[in-house]
Amino acid sequence: MASSQFLRKMPEFFIARFPFFNAISLLLLLAERAQKESYPPIPPKVIYTHIGIFVACGFLLSFRYKCKEVSLVYCGQILYLVYTMFTNPQVGYTQWQKIRIASRHIGCVGIFLLFSSLFENLPSKQLQKLGETVVGIFLMAYVYILNNSAEDRRAFLSHIPGGDWTRYFFTLVLAAGAISFFSGHFLRDMSITVIGVFGILTIFVDCDINFWVETKGMLFWNQVRLIIDDLCILLGFAMIVVRVDNRIKMD
Repeated sequence: MASSQFLRKMPEFFIARFPFFNAISLLLLLAERAQKESYPPIPPKVIYTHIGIFVACGFLLSFRYKCKEVSLVYCGQILYLVYTMFTNPQVGYTQWQKIRIASRHIGCVGIFLLFSSLFENLPSKQLQKLGETVVGIFLMAYVYILNNSAEDRRAFLSHIPGGDWTRYFFTLVLAAGAISFFSGHFLRDMSITVIGVFGILTIFVDCDINFWVETKGMLFWNQVRLIIDDLCILLGFAMIVVRVDNRIKMD
């Protein structure tokens, strides 16, 4: 019985602590860049502010204190990083790298919006719907990347057997997941399906760090941060599977 309860609470336990992973991996990414740059792409004071807010969010979410407000602050920080990545030329990423990283960040924002709506004493239907919509946007962005990014398409075909037919199948599943989240129906069933497909892509494609670093020019800690985002998203879908029956009411 105790082990069953732990398994039910495991996704939310780790999701609440992802701000810590974000803070540590961001510091390590900047340290990796410092080997080639004399000045960081983001002013040091802004970096320290980001790290401080990430750590504070991690502590507060771990204790379930003001989940809604803290989650929204954390989502704002992630969105600010996305904005900086696209508007700051000193970041120096290619367009496909920016889209690839930003899509995972958007997925994490959707998960944390749902996290904040699930664990409020008075769950917010508006916040829940916003979270579902953002998760749907992430899934559609992944569909776009899988089919329109030459780098990601080649990575898929070189790691997943079955060629384009398998890619078409994965595209169909992810697109169906997006439609489900946009409409707010069949969330639990589609989350189980998406966990299988997205988990395969994470393990066999994204976890090949050497491929992305040596062949595609991704920074090591950028790829690690992307995998961390993947894990956050997967745990978010697992949280939906566990909680959907008693917290997310279907029409």
